[in-house]
Amino acid sequence: MSTPPRRPRPKITWWMRIKHRLRYLESPLALRGSIIRLRHRHKHPYLALLRLCMPTATFSWSYPVPTPPSPLALIENPDLGWERRYDNNIKSLETVPIWRSRDTPLRCLYRLYEAIMGGDEMLPVVGYETEYFFRQGRRAWELHRIPDPRDPDPIRYALLACILESLLDSFNWRLSIGMRRDGNHIPPTNWDGVNNPYAPYEPMTLPSWPQQVPPVDKQYLKDVMPERVIDSQGLLMLHTDGKDEIFTKRNIAATGHKFWTI
Repeated sequence: MSTPPRRPRPKITWWMRIKHRLRYLESPLALRGSIIRLRHRHKHPYLALLRLCMPTATFSWSYPVPTPPSPLALIENPDLGWERRYDNNIKSLETVPIWRSRDTPLRCLYRLYEAIMGGDEMLPVVGYETEYFFRQGRRAWELHRIPDPRDPDPIRYALLACILESLLDSFNWRLSIGMRRDGNHIPPTNWDGVNNPYAPYEPMTLPSWPQQVPPVDKQYLKDVMPERVIDSQGLLMLHTDGKDEIFTKRNIAATGHKFWTI
């Protein structure tokens, strides 16, 4: 029986090689992935990507902090936080490198403020934003470099301080178990029963302004907030099991367990 003829080897031209390289070409901007994300909400994703590169009104690369809703507005309309998050397409934009490069830690703090004020239903967003914040390893995102927002609303200002203090504890815990903000996590060594198996780390610190933020006056809370969100001790009750000490010391009953998700 004669052997079948060998199949001729396909001829790979230089143009085929170039097309293959262009098809799988990647850049730190992840443009292909960004277009896919933007296509979910934009009819013209390339124009949407181009708009992300346009300067702000002050010709600053970083986006300004948008005008935050008042605590009363978030209490009276529990869906407001979700609506703002959906309308601004935050979840998708946080995966777009160009948008991330223009985002700021203060903007993220205010997103966390809206999530905390959103009650139990928005607690998962606290976990999302905390993990997003931790992954931003740029110099401006170091906790001790976050500027004082000097927010005129005493409730909002107190919450921002509480959030930053909660981030400090949760970030140092992540570092203590070998996680790193640049993604180069260090796995633990074999535990000998005595020595710490995790790699040493340099603890993060806070700026001075959170320590100077006073508790919210209880009488002020009674004057501006509905009676249904003030508990028997005069605290602003945001979550069902709101007993976190960082928040209660500023007369706010909120839970902080979602800061510790990984």
